Amino acid sequence: MSIKVPLTVMHVYTLVIQNLHYNNFVDQNLSLDSDGCYRSENEDDRRLGSHEKFGKMMFGNEDYPEPALAVGKINGDYDPLIPPATGEEYIQRVVLEASKCEHVLVASVDKSQFKEQTVNIDIAIKEPPLVTPSIEWQQCQVADFSSVRQNLARYRSLGNFKPSISLPARRDEAGWYLLCFGSDTEPVESGTSSGGVPPLLSILLSMNQPLIHQVLEYHVEWLETRSSLSVQQGQWLYSLLACLELPLLPETCSLLRTLARDCSRLRASLKSDDPPSVAPLTLIICLVANYFRQMDLADTVPE
Repeated sequence: MSIKVPLTVMHVYTLVIQNLHYNNFVDQNLSLDSDGCYRSENEDDRRLGSHEKFGKMMFGNEDYPEPALAVGKINGDYDPLIPPATGEEYIQRVVLEASKCEHVLVASVDKSQFKEQTVNIDIAIKEPPLVTPSIEWQQCQVADFSSVRQNLARYRSLGNFKPSISLPARRDEAGWYLLCFGSDTEPVESGTSSGGVPPLLSILLSMNQPLIHQVLEYHVEWLETRSSLSVQQGQWLYSLLACLELPLLPETCSLLRTLARDCSRLRASLKSDDPPSVAPLTLIICLVANYFRQMDLADTVPE
């Protein structure tokens, strides 16, 4: 079976075979030593390494990289309109043209063609007066939350669980909204449930991490359009946070930070004398900041 090789490649291959001999180095005043290596007879060149020696020998530049192939003495006087007749001439022209290139090239960019970018910076909204949680309260909430997570992990290790009801598909946002809040309208912002399904243990244990992250993302998006945190949504947010596995994925970490900022925004719009509405928001902020280590979003501890 015959293999067809392009003519230019065959020229280069023939050049490698034919030019690996002593005659290529005669004009450069090199001699073959007992180690089978070519050494310079010039005392100045003898102090240079092979990398520096080749650069000085070919182009007077010690920074030029060491060659992979011997190409002989390069004649820079040639007509670029005439194609190289041999593989040797082709390699010599490539090396010569490469020596004329800059080490670092900078593209000229017309910045007027680009729009000014906007960078979003995480800035936590300062807590309202008289609702700043104490350090003891925050530590207690983190300890209780950690205990809930340990219990969930223990139950999950017992085996696979099937939900008591049929769950919507992962991408079915409307289905999850109906499941959590019981209707297609906005959920009740305070008081008892309006018919939505609570985050039952059988449901939580049957959800894998991608599904937990997706449902949590739905709740964060829904919360961005709310003026308060409903009882149902608070229960679901707490339960979904308890099911997240550590370490957090980057997108999950970003999602938690968005959740904490939304809770800060809602809390700042409430009256400080309304503890039933303020406490759930403060709890979520506390867990994101102190348990999931987003400390720059934490509430200021009173002195």
